[in-house]
Amino acid sequence: MIENQENSRTGNSVLFDLNIERFRYAGAELDSLRRINMNLAPGSLTVVVGESGSGKSTLGEVLAGILPRQGADQCLGTINLAGQRIEYADLESQRINVAGWAKHVGLLPQEAGHYLSRIRETVAEELVFSLENEGMPRDALRQRIAGLSKHLNLDHLLERDPAKLSGGQERLVALAALAISEPSAMILDEPLAGLDSEATVAVTDMISRLRADGTAMVVLSRTARPWVDNADALMKLANGQLSKYSAEDQLRDSVHVPTQRRVIPAMTEVLLDFSEVQLGYAGAEQLVLEGLDLQVRAGECVGLAGANGSGKTTVLKAAAGLLQPNSGTLAVSAPTGMLLQNSSDQLFERTVLREVSFGLPKKGTQRLSVPEVLTRLGLEAFAETHPYELPASARRLVALATVLVREPQILLLDEPTEALDSVGMARLQEVIDSVLLRGGAVLLSTHDKDFMRSTTHRIHQMPGKPEPIARLS
Repeated sequence: MIENQENSRTGNSVLFDLNIERFRYAGAELDSLRRINMNLAPGSLTVVVGESGSGKSTLGEVLAGILPRQGADQCLGTINLAGQRIEYADLESQRINVAGWAKHVGLLPQEAGHYLSRIRETVAEELVFSLENEGMPRDALRQRIAGLSKHLNLDHLLERDPAKLSGGQERLVALAALAISEPSAMILDEPLAGLDSEATVAVTDMISRLRADGTAMVVLSRTARPWVDNADALMKLANGQLSKYSAEDQLRDSVHVPTQRRVIPAMTEVLLDFSEVQLGYAGAEQLVLEGLDLQVRAGECVGLAGANGSGKTTVLKAAAGLLQPNSGTLAVSAPTGMLLQNSSDQLFERTVLREVSFGLPKKGTQRLSVPEVLTRLGLEAFAETHPYELPASARRLVALATVLVREPQILLLDEPTEALDSVGMARLQEVIDSVLLRGGAVLLSTHDKDFMRSTTHRIHQMPGKPEPIARLS
């Protein structure tokens, strides 16, 4: 079995060789992957660029041994990993020992929180969860935690509750939990999504250190921009097929197109008003925010900027009525709707139609508007599809649809661009514009600097070290 093979981390030999003629999900009419050829050498960085629905996540799960599912998915091809050859022959494929495979190849999913166990009380316990299950001695666990937390600057998080981390902090912890097992290859699906500039540097530095130790890295991403200078191989995945990512593609991806900030509208009605507000969570020793003063007016889009953990999500939760201020005054003068950073937290029904219709009066105008909302977001063809069968970008739009169908006057968006492809970004921008045009307001948090500059009228900087978002005249 795979777990008995010796870990290959040295030399110039190929660690992992993938040749997939075709892959098709059970019940699907079309192949998701076709003629995929990849090989990974120790210490290499391979970047696969593609839009949502291109097959990136499917490729990642094939590399990680999660797909194909035995007796269900169709797959034809071979994989050579750590000296063992795995042959796929449609439904008659070899059975893979997933636990053994994971010792060689680790996968960090796009929704990084799914990698965490959710049953440990502290980040330190979460980091060593897999190693504890393998019976690693306690002293060795402490040494492993100390070394990794120093590299990633996680010391301040080790005693935190993983369930109370910000989205960016959660991604860092999930990546550290994957790295602590020291797999020979790591597959990272959008590893920089939702990270502030400091965390982005920490993650990219960590990837460099792991490569120096011989770990092969595969990054699945919408854009090659952060990786162009350091990648050993750049490829593009479109319609399930890999091709070389050309020099022209690289140049176009790395060129920044200047954007102009929107003109601040004339003084209008205040729809959201924080005055000397203190915010904190029950049972926490410290407040998250003190003395928050912030107004959002009709027709205005305001951005919240700040490092991971600075309180951006907390402000949005308070505006949505999910968290009451400890002190101060919070006045909300119109109905609100909030898109959560993790769209999975908003999705639980069996079909997109049922999801978007959930809780609406059966004979009300909002239920009648469901088809129009689905069409507006390009989801009409997926009405009877399970949300979790959709690509990440479409799944995030489904979560947005559940908010829009209730016609909020104040739209609250937590990292709304995360997982969105170019089509999804365009639809998000149209939604924001429509809310503002009808006299509503938008309050959003994001680490997407280009989106922040082009979409907001002004930026509210959260306390702590500021994010470097350039002001445009």
